Amino acid sequence: MLIKENEENKNKISKLENYIKELEKKLKEKENKINEEKIKNEELINKIKLFKSNSNNYSLNDRILKLEIELNKFKSYCLSPGEKLISVKFISTDQSIYNFTAVAKNTDKFFKLEELLYEKYPNYRDSDNYFIFNGNKVKRNRTIEENNIKDNDVLTLTTNYFD
Repeated sequence: MLIKENEENKNKISKLENYIKELEKKLKEKENKINEEKIKNEELINKIKLFKSNSNNYSLNDRILKLEIELNKFKSYCLSPGEKLISVKFISTDQSIYNFTAVAKNTDKFFKLEELLYEKYPNYRDSDNYFIFNGNKVKRNRTIEENNIKDNDVLTLTTNYFD
């Protein structure tokens, strides 16, 4: 009788061990499935972030396009044929002006740019100044184009300190 009970208990233990192994196998499969789903979830989150970024870029690109259209309308309203806006950077030999930029039409007389500079730096207004570009003195009463000044060129303000 004990032998039979012992045999039955061994069978029960064996069945329980098999059941435990089966449960461990299922648990491992579920853990693998969870890990796969986590990876998919992270990929989806990254795709959403990318989509939002592209969506923002699209709206930014759309905004830029609209602004370019408005700028072109403004230019056609303000500029005559053959005219264009020119941006010029000023520096001074005494280094008190090192990055001043002014914008004017290529057909404007140079003194208009000079006046913009004096509005920002009034202490230079009453001094004897001249401007150098590409080693040549800029002629105040000629147009920017006649002085061969192009977009983004750098002009140097020099002051005569003779009394």
